[in-house]
Amino acid sequence: MAGKQIATAKLPNYPKLKVKFPSSGPAGIQLVESQHKLSFEAGDNIEVLCQDSGMRGCWFRCKILRVSEKCLKVQYDDILDCDGPEKLEEWIPSYRVANPDKLGTRCTGRLTVRPRPLEDSSDCSIEVGAAVDAWWSDGWWEGFVVEYDVFGSGHLHIYFPGENRTLEIERKNVRISRDWIDDKWVEVKGKKCIKSSISSSSMCASMSSSMF
Repeated sequence: MAGKQIATAKLPNYPKLKVKFPSSGPAGIQLVESQHKLSFEAGDNIEVLCQDSGMRGCWFRCKILRVSEKCLKVQYDDILDCDGPEKLEEWIPSYRVANPDKLGTRCTGRLTVRPRPLEDSSDCSIEVGAAVDAWWSDGWWEGFVVEYDVFGSGHLHIYFPGENRTLEIERKNVRISRDWIDDKWVEVKGKKCIKSSISSSSMCASMSSSMF
């Protein structure tokens, strides 16, 4: 199974989110044939990147139920189908290319499907400007550390460029961000001048994740 070289992260238990994703994406979505056959199988645990408005930049945890030539049928770990109490299931493209990120730090050509990162990064050193993923609202959101140890709380201010917002996140709910390229994990370059890249309105909108 792909990505086994990384160890399992311990995640908090949050209430399940009920949502229904559109069956077809917006015009302009790029589908490609990968030069490397994805080594996914039914039963594998993966993450799927959402790029819909309101959830841009969030990786949702899934389990593969079926594999076809160009698509995967997945069941979301943390999202319930709005039509019933069951976990949401849907078919997704195997080779959808992610849209370019707002700050230009992500690897070009990365796909919206990847193995689930299993490394527990909670003890890694994180500094201002570091590229991280933050667990919030049933998924791992791509972001950058704007402030560390907010008011001595040990919490972080994380900026999410996909939705242009900043939230206060507990340190235990943050992991180092990586991209999955050519069947390996690639470090994402940080942005030490992150504060100058963020609008003042986004900074003023910062609020504790516990409020959601």
